[in-house]
Amino acid sequence: MVTIRNGNGYKSRQSPLWIAYLPHLLSVFIVASVSFYGGVLLGMQMNSGPPPAAPESPTKSLRAESGNNNDKDFNARVQAEVERRLATELEHRLGGKTKNDNNNNNNNSKHGKKNDDRPRRFPETISKFATGASLTAKNEFLSAFDYGIPKPPSKREHESDPGKDDVLILYGSTKALPDINTGIVYTDENGNDTSLRHMSAQEATKNCGGLNIIFTDTHGDIHQCTAIVGNYESYHIQRWLRIKPQKGSKLDASLPLTPVGRGLQTNGLDKFEAPSDKYALQNQALLQTYFSRIDDTIASLKPMAQSCAGSDNTVIVMVCNTGQSDLLINFICSAQARGFGDIVKKKVLVFATDKGVLDIAHGLGLNAFYDEKGHQLFCQIFEKMPEKEARRYGDQAFTQMMYAKVVTVQLINRLGHDVLFQDVDLVWYKNPLAFFHDETNPLYAFDMLFQDDGARSLRYAPYSANTGFYYVRNNDKTKFLFRSLLYLGDMVLSMTSHQQALAALLDEHSSLTGLRVKTLSGVDFPGGYHYHRKKEIGFLKDIVQGKHVPYLMHMSWTTNKKNQMGLWYTNKSCEAGEGVTVANYLSDSEGLGAACCTAEPLITCHFKDKPSSEQCKDVSAPTIDKDAKSFW
Repeated sequence: MVTIRNGNGYKSRQSPLWIAYLPHLLSVFIVASVSFYGGVLLGMQMNSGPPPAAPESPTKSLRAESGNNNDKDFNARVQAEVERRLATELEHRLGGKTKNDNNNNNNNSKHGKKNDDRPRRFPETISKFATGASLTAKNEFLSAFDYGIPKPPSKREHESDPGKDDVLILYGSTKALPDINTGIVYTDENGNDTSLRHMSAQEATKNCGGLNIIFTDTHGDIHQCTAIVGNYESYHIQRWLRIKPQKGSKLDASLPLTPVGRGLQTNGLDKFEAPSDKYALQNQALLQTYFSRIDDTIASLKPMAQSCAGSDNTVIVMVCNTGQSDLLINFICSAQARGFGDIVKKKVLVFATDKGVLDIAHGLGLNAFYDEKGHQLFCQIFEKMPEKEARRYGDQAFTQMMYAKVVTVQLINRLGHDVLFQDVDLVWYKNPLAFFHDETNPLYAFDMLFQDDGARSLRYAPYSANTGFYYVRNNDKTKFLFRSLLYLGDMVLSMTSHQQALAALLDEHSSLTGLRVKTLSGVDFPGGYHYHRKKEIGFLKDIVQGKHVPYLMHMSWTTNKKNQMGLWYTNKSCEAGEGVTVANYLSDSEGLGAACCTAEPLITCHFKDKPSSEQCKDVSAPTIDKDAKSFW
């Protein structure tokens, strides 16, 4: 009997039957062996004439094979025969289980049985997180497990990504192994093959109860290594570089590896420096205003937002100052020319940063929110914002506008509505709301969907989310995200853009709360980076010629807003902020759209090496890039 102690005392259980009979089996085995050896030796010593005719014995056959004059060879053969018979007898008595049977059972390790001595792919010392490995195609894997992270710019979902076309899967337990695991735990059946088994994503992950996915890349100037440590689990990557963390220090191979933040570049610039007290105090003042005036602001904003939301509960949010008003006008004019005028006029809610934009928005027939009384939330946020457009990315006007974009989306999200936020510098080809509201669309399961920015720099990793066009579904996860972004206003102010701060929070919240974020395909939602990349010339020609119809084109204009692709529908009299003047001259019965909009696009051929309408084919124009070829 074997006694096993548990929490309540002792519990007895019956031993396996074969253990009870083991002494008898050993006795039989010893007696049989002695008898067999005695018989063999006796036969070797007998030499009393030929025996009577009988079937040839194994001993006689062995002697005949070895020859009468070679006793040593004969004895060796006898010994081999004895061992063979003993092995057969032992196998029979122990139920037919031998060591060689393991070679025919590929699933022993999967079911926790003891394995043989074949060479393992990984040593036992890391078996808790790497007991085996397999490969699967990255495109198929990302399709099956879509975490929303984009491929490299100009790479379509089906295209190859040389050097990164496969995914390496490590199995942390024998029960996680695939059903067919030849070459997974061991190099192969006989220990001869060193290649990893290539499987479909479904086969490779069939028995995985959990799956931790790590996205990583290599950088040629770093000579990067990746270490996986079996330990208390972290959901962040710890980054080490051979660099001095002090500002301005560059990568130096002679230095020891030291821990750094994820925003530190090899040139020594840190894109995620902690905000200083200066920005913390600025944000503190803004938050004081927010909380002291939030009730009045909500009271004014709520009925307007409900009116825009309608039956699908979606509000299109846009923020604009007078300096960008011609872009706002052009969006409305292009929507009207393409058949979306009624939709955008009903759904768009413009947050006007100055009185001029308020007049323009009303002249276009749009809903607009403006703090005319001066005692609501946006009074302080917008009070120092210039009416002119930002001169460059990241200047003071640009930064203030970015902060305003944080607050506006947070408020509409707080009120319980879905939000389609978009900059004013884009044009619709198709109504994107239909895409986001389609419940049969696989992307309907995502909480937030962003246009691809095209940049793959450290500060936008891993989603490269363009904050000039994105959709937010209203739920607790997205509300928590935008509250967090609001409270991190010092981060927005110090980094001069909410895009970088939001990118960091998207990564954190996707891990922390399971927020599902998706970067949209550039094929359906192209932007400015497509316009300037030579690899996209064919793609842009298809759009211009109508062979491919995306949902929109986001041009990411800053200084030069006019383009030659046939997307400009605004009369010159309404450009450069002059829409305010036109609006003031119009009577209440006259619409600004009639005065500013054209039914057909106004095309100006600026540069022959950039994507353009076919009308620019034969027009003599300079190139913007040196020695560049004509687009056509």
